[in-house]
Amino acid sequence: MQGPGANTARSRQVLVLARDPALIAAAHAASARLGLPVRTVRTGSEALARLARPGPGPGHLVCDPAVAGTAWSGLLALLAEPATGTSLILVGPMPGASSHLPAPLPQDHGMLAQALAIPRPCPAAPSVSDGTVRDLQEGLARGEISVHYQPVVRMADRRPVMVEALARWHRPSAPVPPDRFVPLAERAGLARCLSLAVAGTALAELARLWPRLRLGVSLNLPLALLLQPDLLSWLGRALGRQGLGPRQVALELTETTPVHDLAQLHRVLLRLRAAGFRVLLDDVVPGDGRERLHRLPFSGLKLDRSLVERLPGQAQSRQEVRRLVRLAETQGQAVVAEGVSDRRIWGALRGLGVHYAQGYGIGRPVPATALPDWWAGWRGGQLG
Repeated sequence: MQGPGANTARSRQVLVLARDPALIAAAHAASARLGLPVRTVRTGSEALARLARPGPGPGHLVCDPAVAGTAWSGLLALLAEPATGTSLILVGPMPGASSHLPAPLPQDHGMLAQALAIPRPCPAAPSVSDGTVRDLQEGLARGEISVHYQPVVRMADRRPVMVEALARWHRPSAPVPPDRFVPLAERAGLARCLSLAVAGTALAELARLWPRLRLGVSLNLPLALLLQPDLLSWLGRALGRQGLGPRQVALELTETTPVHDLAQLHRVLLRLRAAGFRVLLDDVVPGDGRERLHRLPFSGLKLDRSLVERLPGQAQSRQEVRRLVRLAETQGQAVVAEGVSDRRIWGALRGLGVHYAQGYGIGRPVPATALPDWWAGWRGGQLG
């Protein structure tokens, strides 16, 4: 596992994706002028692998889009993740129109140095869009919803076991953050369409990666969708199209809307369990009014990051997590901690008996094409 010093050095690093010797020399000169460490890669897949590694990303990516090749869209998607914290400096023409990206700079070390001196974070997509209901309807129809995956690892042996599928909306004008378009979908009655789109993409990409990585996937479902009578039917069809089974999938109940019919939810959970699906209760926080749900036949509980991040410095939070772990174990449930960002939190969780961990220190949400690179970095023993 990496120490804090390594993370600081990496977060200041300049990553250069280029092949032109003059451009590489200019980028190195600009970095040296500011005392920044620099690393050069010559293919888009190499750059994607660097950005997908656990922990903080490099401070800047100096990129010639022509060199990125087929990895260009994956690089943009990964850079648009808030947790990446890597600014994009373009030094060549872009493929297609992208009004939300910075304009390319000339290959001059003075101008590059000025760009590198801009305080971070300076995200790849500085502007974001809210999107309207009609925009979302059209985006769903045009296939603008993509999926990123955040890894979940078993704490006992650090083995990756699952990825959480997270919806991303990349409009042509600018990306729309999930905390804006997911509530929009629920208010507009589009939650089912969004969930079907995410599930279809996630299961197809999981099927392609399964022979190599053997990772399960968790899908976020709001309460209304979890309770729909045809849930098992469409899940079964989606799995059948990809040659997958229910034991490769977990469902996460994400909604905090009060559950008025506990008996109905209890029956649904038993039916899903009998069919082979695991169902996790997401965003668990003591005192959130959902304690009565903890005793329902969920397969596991996911601790909210707001609770997990307090563990190293707050005894009360540790007591609450210890109580939740004991309660879960008496019911045969697993406990997953979200928001695991560093070794202190990891150590606290291990001491409390938490079973699985997820967070930026383990891996940021990445496109499916970057998961093998993340896996290789994680096996190298790194924790951000």
